[in-house]
Amino acid sequence: MKKIGFIVFILSLSIISCSPKEKVEETVPVKYDSLLAKISSPELKAINELLKADPNNDSLYNERAGIYIQLKQLQEAMGDASRALKLDSTKAKYYVTLADVYFASNKTRLSKETLEATVKKFPNNTEALLKLAELFYLVRQYENAITHINKALKIDENIANAYFLKGCVFKEMGDTNKAISSMQTAIEQDNKFFDAFYDVGLLYASRKNPLAFEYFNNALRLRPSSESAVFAKAKLLQDLNRIDESLALYEEILRNNKNNVNVLYNLGAINFTRKRDVNVAIDYFSKAIAVDPKYTEAYLARGACFESLKDYKNAKADYEMCLKITPNYGPAIASLNSMEKK
Repeated sequence: MKKIGFIVFILSLSIISCSPKEKVEETVPVKYDSLLAKISSPELKAINELLKADPNNDSLYNERAGIYIQLKQLQEAMGDASRALKLDSTKAKYYVTLADVYFASNKTRLSKETLEATVKKFPNNTEALLKLAELFYLVRQYENAITHINKALKIDENIANAYFLKGCVFKEMGDTNKAISSMQTAIEQDNKFFDAFYDVGLLYASRKNPLAFEYFNNALRLRPSSESAVFAKAKLLQDLNRIDESLALYEEILRNNKNNVNVLYNLGAINFTRKRDVNVAIDYFSKAIAVDPKYTEAYLARGACFESLKDYKNAKADYEMCLKITPNYGPAIASLNSMEKK
């Protein structure tokens, strides 16, 4: 499943009181950050200085928890998220931050239960509704996902992320027309929504519809260095038999990332099937295999190249390698069976 526009985080309230904001009678000791000696983070250093001056600032603890999550320091993130909630248990966004920690810690069962509790406690909190919708999306409970998205949109009909998530759900359900429509609405709400432009482009590209170029170009306008968008555009050009244009974009990617296995594979495919330059194709497939020694499809394609040259020994070796990596891999079995008849 492709990564959707916003990161999934899940709440857990199991150890947090939902009582009104507590009166803090004593100064909360600031945790002087030993991680600074190991992690170079200007943001972490800056927020530690602020906490020294204001050790009871719940917002700062919540913010630092978010920084810790980015640094993958989940124990520290949990401590700060819990501290923020102890200082003020009435702010929904603090539960959201704690959700980030739980999700990163793979505590998904508690996540669902407590996210539902959060929606009950904060019924107009669209972020919580959408996080629950996204959780349902991840476990393929698509109708539940749509229900919660619609609840969020009933509260605020201008949430771009909600339309985008709905589009992702429709895509997984196989309704690409509704997926495109929902993602286009997301773009109407936010004309800088890279993922929406990119995904609509992919949906049109799957139909080999040139409209995809408009969306890929808009995605690249927002992120000119996006390798994935350049690759998607190049692949569509390849599928439309605009080979020279496709090659130019693939070469552009390789100038910045010589180890892009998908580009190497596609260049091998173009040289084998379109340019009929088998030796160049073998070279590209070999480069892809060098980058990813478990790239089953590259072994299969290289095997086909060897077979076309009547180099049956190397062809057989590649087909057998496919089966070592992916047992019962049908195309390799068929190729080996076919070779035995020659």
